[in-house]
Amino acid sequence: MPLLRLWLSKLALIVILGVLSGCSGFGDPNRLGWAASPLPNLESDEFTANHDSWTTLRIELFERSNKPIGAPTITDNRMTQYIQEHFGNPERIKIEFVTIPRAEEVRRLQVLMAANQAPDIVFTYDLPTVYNFYTQGKLTDLSPLLDQYGSRLKELLGEEILSYGRMQGTQFAIPAKRVLTARTTTFIREDWLREAGLSLPETTEEFYRALQVFKKNRLQKTGEVIYPFGQIDYYHTAPLQYSFWDWDQITEEDLYAEPGWTMPGNKEAFRFLNRLYHEGLIHPEFHLDRFAQQFQKDLVNGRVGAASPNTNEPVYMGYLAELLKNDPNAILTPIDPFTSANGKKTKPILEDTGMYIMVPKTSKNAEAAMKYLNWMAQPENIITLQNGVEGMTYRMEDGVPVTLENEDANRLLFNYFDYCIILNGKYVSSQDERLNLKANANNKRFEEFTRKSVEYGMNDGIETPRIHAILPSEIRYAAALNEKNDEIFVKVITASPEAFDAVYDEEVAEYLSIGGQQVREEKHLAYQKHNGGAP
Repeated sequence: MPLLRLWLSKLALIVILGVLSGCSGFGDPNRLGWAASPLPNLESDEFTANHDSWTTLRIELFERSNKPIGAPTITDNRMTQYIQEHFGNPERIKIEFVTIPRAEEVRRLQVLMAANQAPDIVFTYDLPTVYNFYTQGKLTDLSPLLDQYGSRLKELLGEEILSYGRMQGTQFAIPAKRVLTARTTTFIREDWLREAGLSLPETTEEFYRALQVFKKNRLQKTGEVIYPFGQIDYYHTAPLQYSFWDWDQITEEDLYAEPGWTMPGNKEAFRFLNRLYHEGLIHPEFHLDRFAQQFQKDLVNGRVGAASPNTNEPVYMGYLAELLKNDPNAILTPIDPFTSANGKKTKPILEDTGMYIMVPKTSKNAEAAMKYLNWMAQPENIITLQNGVEGMTYRMEDGVPVTLENEDANRLLFNYFDYCIILNGKYVSSQDERLNLKANANNKRFEEFTRKSVEYGMNDGIETPRIHAILPSEIRYAAALNEKNDEIFVKVITASPEAFDAVYDEEVAEYLSIGGQQVREEKHLAYQKHNGGAP
């Protein structure tokens, strides 16, 4: 009976929330485009006799702290209700989402795994962390379950992607499929350029000049100090860094094995960033905005003139629409300015796998987990989990879901990418990439922005070589080296110009001394072995 009372109290809460949410349009299942399959009748004799046969499947969910005002919680909304109604109820599985802060996801996941308290489905982008769990025997071998219950999942992902989650016959993870592999694209306020009589910058130097003019002109026009270049972090400044590298001295092996800090030309890239910092062209507290929440606020309020975020992020994170709502005359335009000495626009691109989805060895619900991932791979479920409710948050147009510009869409889709975890990016077709590109544009208004963003993000793009090998040194030192990357990044950008060389050299030497050198050496050996060189 205690379990029954718990279910009843939860049901009462659901009913209350449903009544309240009806005022905002989220409570009417007919309006939302699917029939609301009710939870089982918890007061029935049948349920009382058979409630033990229900399984609870606990699933990790990123908490990004980006919920719009008036939106339902990320653990109880039409997406989670759809999952419960269309997967959970037919399978007699209670779905429970377990939130983990995006900013702390690796550390939190490691703690949960060490304490044997992780959800049934967990995931991360951090491959050394995945390999660490695998070598410790903490992951379920999903191979037999994938064969038995994963036919749709196998068809969607394909053998090559699945192979990256397999080692010595063990399917220790299900890699997500990445729909678009462009990684980072720069954009600029073209309307500000026009005010200054400047054209779109085509080189690193022209980009620098535009930032200087933006700061001067905005101060004269509005009296407000701005910081023209936004989203400054180790990941998103890579295209700028690549433009300073001496590619005549860099081999494919170097690209795989060498840390960026030791690449020829990398010091000059950071000398350039150091100059931007001391000229007030980037925010003095850039290091406090690790996940770019302040950057987005500054952009939509006219305090940022350019940035290099994830490719097409202004569209799928919604802040391009918000900028245009605040300033209908704003023109945000993708550009490709960072140019190497060889005249190329070299930049990193992504591999075709995204996050790694795992089932901890401690889970008693691996079968339910695989059924869930396989259910997710059905086309109709992909469309719903990525686009919401037809007629309310999107409409179909020539086979492509087009997001509607309304409050319902804003309140429901702000984190759409966290529910369909087997895909990174909106997905429509395995045959026609143009349809996927249109789907990621959300609507016609942003189709050209998306097209250019992806085109420039792929232009002269280089994918880091992939070697499917577990490196003990990388597992051992990855966390410390990742923290050191962030530390060096801040220290060399903020160092006084006179001390820059000394600070850079000292910090890189320390990076190598705390494990970077061991990882470096092991990677070179792994590359050579993979390519028929050293044993």
